[in-house]
Amino acid sequence: MQSKSRYRPIKIGDWIIVLLSLSAIFFIPNYKGEKIRIIVDNEREFIYPLYENRELEIVGRIGTTTIVIENGKVSITDAPCPLKLCMRKGWISKKGEQIICVPNRILIKIEGEYLDAITE
Repeated sequence: MQSKSRYRPIKIGDWIIVLLSLSAIFFIPNYKGEKIRIIVDNEREFIYPLYENRELEIVGRIGTTTIVIENGKVSITDAPCPLKLCMRKGWISKKGEQIICVPNRILIKIEGEYLDAITE
């Protein structure tokens, strides 16, 4: 009896798919954020530019959250929530990224503008 292998040799089509997948990683748009929007308890909203370094203290439902904007990035450095998951998120800087502190009801979103073929 011949033993049949479950594996087949890699063909040229397989290599093409692998190369296209890897090259897509380098060409995915990486839009830098321009401003941050902070929404507190769905009632108050603050907008700050991402290029100005500053430290903010935002009062939420359970206490004060410290937010740092530095070198085009934003992070929560101190929060009153018990698990501190919002602090573990670290620094964000790209359009669409968010940090959410659920117990304190604070949402930080990075926003930005860009043009594509549809909006031009």
